[in-house]
Amino acid sequence: MMNTHQIQSNVPLNFTQLLDITRQLSPKEKIRLGSVLWDETNETEINIPEAHKQEVRRRIKEMEEHPENRLTWEEIEAKLRL
Repeated sequence: MMNTHQIQSNVPLNFTQLLDITRQLSPKEKIRLGSVLWDETNETEINIPEAHKQEVRRRIKEMEEHPENRLTWEEIEAKLRL
């Protein structure tokens, strides 16, 4: 049996072809690939819109000002089961 992890290919693939290949991976391989891609992503390449950052800041402030509105993980799980 050939170990496909040792094969190097310089065949150009378009994004759709790459997705088709990725879909053939096992769940464990997909997780590993995602981890590698995330680790190799430069933080400056991740562009988070300012509006999203502001919304996160607003939610954190709301949580800090009103801790009584927080849900426990168990409460969240119970709501998801509904």
